[in-house]
Amino acid sequence: MSNEDLKAKMREALDKKKAASHGSAQSADAQEKVHGSEVVGGGPKIHRRKAGAS
Repeated sequence: MSNEDLKAKMREALDKKKAASHGSAQSADAQEKVHGSEVVGGGPKIHRRKAGAS
């Protein structure tokens, strides 16, 4: 296998990879991982003392 054949195969594989649509590459259409009641409002603020000796 010659060097030119190897380069052509690598170029073809790279073109295929670039042409494939990846979910992470479409950030504008991607949904947020956290939504709904987990984001809006939140819970009450609770003060907790540090455990253990200080």
